[in-house]
Amino acid sequence: MRRQFLHALAGAALLAVAASASAQSRTPIRFVVPYPAGGAADQITRLVANEAAQILGTPIVIDNKAGAAGMIAAETALRADADGHTFFVGSNAPMVINQAIYAKMAYNPEKDFVPVVGMGKSPLLLVTRGNLGARDVAQFIALAKKSDTGFTMGSASSGNITHLAGESASRAMGFRVTHVPFSGSAPAITSMLGNNIDIMFDALPSCLQQAKAGRIVPLAILDGKRFPQIPEVPTLAEAGFPGNEASAWFGVMARTGTPQAAIDSLNKAVNEAFKRPDLVTRLNNIGAQPMPGSPQAFGSFIAEERARWIPLAKSLGIKAD
Repeated sequence: MRRQFLHALAGAALLAVAASASAQSRTPIRFVVPYPAGGAADQITRLVANEAAQILGTPIVIDNKAGAAGMIAAETALRADADGHTFFVGSNAPMVINQAIYAKMAYNPEKDFVPVVGMGKSPLLLVTRGNLGARDVAQFIALAKKSDTGFTMGSASSGNITHLAGESASRAMGFRVTHVPFSGSAPAITSMLGNNIDIMFDALPSCLQQAKAGRIVPLAILDGKRFPQIPEVPTLAEAGFPGNEASAWFGVMARTGTPQAAIDSLNKAVNEAFKRPDLVTRLNNIGAQPMPGSPQAFGSFIAEERARWIPLAKSLGIKAD
């Protein structure tokens, strides 16, 4: 009888360990997103995370923490344990541009985070409010020459690529802008729909549908080629202003010290997700392109972005508003 009792006790202990391990494997993963719902970062992250979660068999929770050019979200991710359950959705501003325009930052993008995998990149689109009076770049430049004050330019936040690329391209095109930062692209576009700002250099996911519906006017895309979903819109180079290509990009970053196994597992899941044609189609339909590859490849991409944008931000004298 005692032997049977010990066998039963041992079996119960094994079941408890197995149940604990199973529960641990289902502990949700959190993606801290530095912009509000509805914008490019949010849309791309939700599409990729949904597929990756299915592959992992683990839910991925999206936690939108907008503000301070992505730094609130970055600091939130850094306060979490480095246990492979919290990741940061890095983008141009918090991982690159902020280093050039903020005198102080509470974290070091190059030391406090390590790359996991890219998720999506989207070329910027020059759009105007519907009643500005321009239907192409030539008309737009003509309006700019008549204006003493230039245009109000919305952005997803100070230091965001929609800010820096907009400042750079507007100077190249020869007109002045008054920068109006928002807490993300979605509220900026909403303001444009209310005719409160004149122009934006915005990432496609947050402005494409409004442009296709005719509520805002797309003038040029800041890329080397036209985008398939709006083939009638020329590149800015075709409109006479080459060398102003710019994209918003988003990828998964881990806090330094995160177990390599967790990084590799998530990288593998996202890359597997990109093999699903339906995901690629949905990304393309919102104006984004997948960014598959290894953590090392994503890290090299970020290094190239730093080499381009940090010197440019400094040369333009752009500082956080």
